[in-house]
Amino acid sequence: MSNLLVYKTLLIKFAFSSLLIFMHFLYALYSWLIDQTIFKQPDPWKNRSVNGYKKYQLKKLPNHLVVSVCQEEVFYEYLAKLLAWALFLEVPVVSFYHNENGISPEELFYAFRDQYSSLLTKVNWGLEFNDNIKFESKKFINGYKWEPRIEVNILTSKHSKLQLVNALRTVCSTKEEFSDTLVEFAINKTFPMVEPDLVVICGKSCTTFGLLPWHTRVTEFLTLKTHYNVTFLKFYKLLEQYSRNEQRFGK
Repeated sequence: MSNLLVYKTLLIKFAFSSLLIFMHFLYALYSWLIDQTIFKQPDPWKNRSVNGYKKYQLKKLPNHLVVSVCQEEVFYEYLAKLLAWALFLEVPVVSFYHNENGISPEELFYAFRDQYSSLLTKVNWGLEFNDNIKFESKKFINGYKWEPRIEVNILTSKHSKLQLVNALRTVCSTKEEFSDTLVEFAINKTFPMVEPDLVVICGKSCTTFGLLPWHTRVTEFLTLKTHYNVTFLKFYKLLEQYSRNEQRFGK
């Protein structure tokens, strides 16, 4: 009887191990198919229609969306896609954040240009994009009218630190009585940027990595496992979740 029990135990272990290996195989196969663009949702800019556009309209959009990629290697192809999809959904300001200067403005611009050259007329290259990039962008438009619908910025930890230093200098140099209003005025003067409504953190940990500490008091934070190989539907679902949330406003 003891031998029979041992055989049964070994058989059960073998069955579960085989099932686990089979499940890992199916997941690996699915991941491979995704990498081969099979099962991917079509890019909305390449499959546009009136009904398709209405399908993805949201009740509430962030005025300023920040995508934080501090925990990952930066893949510019997918950052360019996120920018294009934010433009499709009519988000007016998008910023990409890395706390250690890990995002190259040039590489992001070229990745966007290579995939969405027809959309260059709709993009205003903002913070950290130099005049050469802006000139290259307008030159590539080839005579079309520049009508920007989205502003894109690159943020790093230096913006928060310099912002604080400059704001303190402004406060100390004024003769007005110290108050919250004075501090807020000084901050807005040194760093005139719309406060982020939504920050999408790419990675396993939900942490800000020092992102604009004076501008994120009422910001909603949502997580995305990774920006690598991200699909439009996954990105849209995040914005859809934001549209359903009630803004905290410091509560």
